[in-house]
Amino acid sequence: MPESQATLWRIPSTPLDEAWGLYVSAIASGEEQPGLPLGRWRLTCVVRGAGTLTAPGRRRQRVEAGDVILASAASGGALLPDLGRPCRSHQVDFGGAWMERWEEAGFFGPLPRVVRAGFDEGLLGLMVKLVELAKDPVPDSGRLMAGALGHLLARLECTARTGSGVGRQRGLVQDACRLLGDPDRSRLGLEAVSEDLGVSYSWFRRSFRTHTGLTPQRYRLLQQVERACQLLGDTSLPVGAIAERLGFSSQAYFARRFRKETGFSPTVWRRQLVGGPG
Repeated sequence: MPESQATLWRIPSTPLDEAWGLYVSAIASGEEQPGLPLGRWRLTCVVRGAGTLTAPGRRRQRVEAGDVILASAASGGALLPDLGRPCRSHQVDFGGAWMERWEEAGFFGPLPRVVRAGFDEGLLGLMVKLVELAKDPVPDSGRLMAGALGHLLARLECTARTGSGVGRQRGLVQDACRLLGDPDRSRLGLEAVSEDLGVSYSWFRRSFRTHTGLTPQRYRLLQQVERACQLLGDTSLPVGAIAERLGFSSQAYFARRFRKETGFSPTVWRRQLVGGPG
């Protein structure tokens, strides 16, 4: 299936599922999401791209990867992707008396609501579980979906109330930048960096790129090259010693990467631009 298409699973609910208090009516995953809600509420996890959420009588809201949208059939709302940046998302349509009570109690505020969840691993894991149950239903999968959805909504409400999702993500990315820019940790593998941060490697890479626009590998390389420029200009260390200090596997590899980023070999950069020894 091309990535630009979406897969839609319609989930038939039984009277027992509806009596349970929360039930899923449809799940979709991909870029082209269904236009009309197939349930009273719709939850959308945006995992790639960006856009604008529009709704009658409401101001437009900016949506980025890592955000979660909660909307109702009554509130309306449509996600308009940025030109050239289609939004890839997971979506669940649902209904039930539980959600009626939560909405009446004001747990989620006026809908549609954009929650800056920041790629919360637990929340995304629950969404993936819902997609898996839609793909391969098991006996009583309706109530298993309801359990995963209830947990997901609870996490979402806590994040919306405390604002912890994006703040935690931004703090972890800042910590990652410090680790990646630390010369004493230049030989630390990227998976070890994610372990130090207490998150999975996939979450680390995705969140880092969302906040910095760079992969962790690219960020580390640019930090190493910047430090190399300083050492070539401020010290008389041999090029090989600089390469070793910065954690490059060999002088030849360091010289190749340095030339690609600056347009000069380390020796020529030092001699012509700094006037130092070769």
